[in-house]
Amino acid sequence: MLAVTIKDLKILLTDRGALVTLFALPLMFIVVMSLILGPMFRGPDDSAIKLPVVVLDTSAQADAILTGLRDLGGLTIETTKTENGATRAMTRADVEKFLREGRRVAALIIPEGFGATLTRGDTANVLVLQDPAQQNLANVVGGAVSGVLRKIEGQAQAARGTDELANLVQSNLPPGANFDAAQFKNEAQQAILKTSRESLITIQTESVAAKEPQNVGVFEQNVPGFSIMFVFFLVSYVAGSILTEKQDGTFRRLLVAPISKPALLAGKLLPNFIVGVAQVTILFAIGHFVFGMKLGNDLFGLALVTLAVALAATGLGILVAALAKSERQIGGLGTLVILTLAALGGSMAPLAVMPDFMQTVAKFTPHAWALMAYQNLIVRGYGWMDVLPQVAVLLGFAAAFYAIALWRFRFDQAM
Repeated sequence: MLAVTIKDLKILLTDRGALVTLFALPLMFIVVMSLILGPMFRGPDDSAIKLPVVVLDTSAQADAILTGLRDLGGLTIETTKTENGATRAMTRADVEKFLREGRRVAALIIPEGFGATLTRGDTANVLVLQDPAQQNLANVVGGAVSGVLRKIEGQAQAARGTDELANLVQSNLPPGANFDAAQFKNEAQQAILKTSRESLITIQTESVAAKEPQNVGVFEQNVPGFSIMFVFFLVSYVAGSILTEKQDGTFRRLLVAPISKPALLAGKLLPNFIVGVAQVTILFAIGHFVFGMKLGNDLFGLALVTLAVALAATGLGILVAALAKSERQIGGLGTLVILTLAALGGSMAPLAVMPDFMQTVAKFTPHAWALMAYQNLIVRGYGWMDVLPQVAVLLGFAAAFYAIALWRFRFDQAM
């Protein structure tokens, strides 16, 4: 029995695919997800959700808003930005860029004269900018901001009510005049009720990077991300089918046909590419017809992005087939690549909750670019010409995967 155990352990230790699946895959997944979601489990000073604040007012009321937001917990307040080694105040252009790239979900702008307006007893405005593609998180942030502003508003109302009371007392206590206590109480109560009913702070909201922003639901946010994730499961299928043909000898027979090696690999790519396009199309169709998911205003744009995503996924599958040497290696390497790219690219967790350096890493995955393109079309109301940059990047990924696979592919070996 001991000899059999030792033999099986030796077989396992020499199987790289099994080792990847058993050890490298869970370790990589733990590390990646911990880096992505780590800020959620840290203290309030390093929260996962960052709120950029553009402060254009130097009043005590503006400072009170910042203090209230910091004391609230759950948010990291950003009022400055470091660029080229220099730190400066956050600007509206900075926060709009963050929102367009999906790196933040919302931003607050405190306009100049905010405190002076409140001091006069007039209604002051603040502006909350939101990313429509991350509406749920933006609403959470907006609720937190609203709570703090209502507290500041209450303080302003109390100050205003005190002034009203002082005026009433002064007007009801002239030298030598009789004091009517009942009338004073009635007028004081009416003054306080009047000031408490009036809203002194108005919160204006504006969607950034949206031509025709849509009403976003759970399916508009989840279907694109998970469709991207699962279309890349083609990687293991593509690599596995090539391995099977090599083991059966079918692939070797194809080599004697009057066809070039690049064309042969392209031929292997085409049917799986069609499957990938069909997979995404069916998932989006179910989301739309069954669950009422909106598809934006440009179906041609959706088709363009879907073609590019499927091409990148099948290209990656051929690359895995070129690198792996056994069925187990394909399973281990394919799963490792699929889950890691999905986690890094925003399919499992929004980019906005990731640390800044992880958001930079995400740009090196096809998933992040595909998700940005789908969100631009479905949520932000963009057209097909607006997503051409993302489509170009996806095609670049596909070309790179295919070129490396062609370079590394062992055409004359069983695997």
